Amino acid sequence: MFRYGQTLIALAILGVLLFPLLWVVLSSFQPAADFYAPEPSLIPRNFTFDNYDVLSSQIGPLFTTLLIATLSAVVSLLVGIPAAYALAVFKWRWVAIAMFLILITQVVPTVMLATPLFLTFSDIGLLNSVPGLVLANSAAGVPFTILVLTAFMSGIPDSIREAAHLDGAGEWRTLYSIIAPATRSAIVAAGLFSFLFAWGDFLWALTLNTDGSITPLSLSLFQFVGHFQTDWGGIMATATIALVPAMLLLVGAQRYISVGLTAGAVKE
Repeated sequence: MFRYGQTLIALAILGVLLFPLLWVVLSSFQPAADFYAPEPSLIPRNFTFDNYDVLSSQIGPLFTTLLIATLSAVVSLLVGIPAAYALAVFKWRWVAIAMFLILITQVVPTVMLATPLFLTFSDIGLLNSVPGLVLANSAAGVPFTILVLTAFMSGIPDSIREAAHLDGAGEWRTLYSIIAPATRSAIVAAGLFSFLFAWGDFLWALTLNTDGSITPLSLSLFQFVGHFQTDWGGIMATATIALVPAMLLLVGAQRYISVGLTAGAVKE
């Protein structure tokens, strides 16, 4: 009975968290006039696809965001995996301090870094460029990846690494042939969150894009807000379009995230 109570509580919390997303999706199918109705309705009174006329104008921003988010996740993993391996395996004296400093980077509000990063990127010519946005988003993804993977790799028995060394494998071969497959679930989770960080980015897209030459989906969404009126239908439709890739990625990666860390890797 207690188990059913926990399930009901979890479903209630899930419903509260998902309600705004449900409202956005359903609102994208109602006419613009219904947004200003005296009595708003969750279920559209007049079902329409007119708001999705914005799809043709959002293809470019959609692929731009997909490119930036994918490259940001790749950079985060390429830097984070070997860094986490070094911190987890090598018993350095300053590992605790290094982990503390990495953790601090997750505490500092991102908006505080906007001006210094803008000035730095302006000096080195990375404004209004995809590499600039990738590096900016990776600045959040790399520390998160290191923290997550270090915790997972620290739990891998030393016997696995020692056995690889006895077979003649070096550190890089051990990392990518033994340790990385054993931490696949953690790597997928870290890459997924790095992707989502970049997918939902608005601050860097606005700060580091001064001439409007690059328009990610979040910045394109903001363009529906005018000085005198707001195209709520376009906002809801674009937000729904932005939800689809992220939702598919979460559903597709769910089975990897839930896999045990080293289940069956070592037989006692």
